Amino acid sequence: MGYSATAAILLLQFSVVSVFGQTPHYIQVPVNYATPEIQRPAAETVKIWNGSICVNDQNNYNGMTAIAYINLPTNLKWLPFLGVVYATVSNSSSFSPVLCKNFDGSTFRNSCSFTYEMAMGPNIYIEIKAGNEGHIQYSTGISFLNSKARLPPVTEAKLSPQDAAKMREAMAYSVPKVMDVQSLIPIVRLQETGTVPTATRIYYSFTVCPSSATGSKFDIEIIIMGAESDDAFSSYVCNKADCTAESTNVIQSDTSDSTLNVVRINYGRVAPTGTVYVLIVGFGGKAENQFDFGAVVRRAI
Repeated sequence: MGYSATAAILLLQFSVVSVFGQTPHYIQVPVNYATPEIQRPAAETVKIWNGSICVNDQNNYNGMTAIAYINLPTNLKWLPFLGVVYATVSNSSSFSPVLCKNFDGSTFRNSCSFTYEMAMGPNIYIEIKAGNEGHIQYSTGISFLNSKARLPPVTEAKLSPQDAAKMREAMAYSVPKVMDVQSLIPIVRLQETGTVPTATRIYYSFTVCPSSATGSKFDIEIIIMGAESDDAFSSYVCNKADCTAESTNVIQSDTSDSTLNVVRINYGRVAPTGTVYVLIVGFGGKAENQFDFGAVVRRAI
């Protein structure tokens, strides 16, 4: 069934060093996947999405909770007559076995979850079947949550027996035997707000895999944004783990000491292993600086 698109993935790791010179302790932060834009399918049509973990990083996800989510921006309560979608999740493009579904025959949910195991392989597929109501809009994706992350709330819409029967009938239309698989876009971000004391370092690393969506030549954009205007930083990106502000391993930096840092690098400048090393130094006007950290992959122009 179609091709298995190998999506670009970034595996992010995080560590705090309380004073200069100490060895950083890395903590893994998983990657999320999302559709590149809002989808507007015709009634009774199907699309398959794929998020793919770098093979060498699968063990880091082993045992994590994986959540497949579906957002309906024009139907927040999942009312059937306003248009819904049926989501089925699998680690196979043939959708056997089924890992989870968002419709159990009587109740719609805006997400479903399962425990990821390394034996499942690197690919996770989401089949989205549009209902027969038309005017549907949705976005979807996959989130991997570590043991400390809080599960997001689940929206449920329990149907009457009559409506449930209609929905089961509506989703019974046939699916094309051969379908293209669309790549979900990897999104790197912390699951909670980051904190770095002033004059203190924080280290990150993430691993980049080429994808069918981005091609073998792509750019990486790293963004650090302070929670408040007096949170400030300087950021350095290196191609080796020995990453300091003065190191020859620095390939790009943002030394603006401002509340917003943006660093762009080309994949060709990354270490052969695909690992990107990031050093963030707090330079705010208070004891601790809070921030959001993110990274995106873009096809090189």
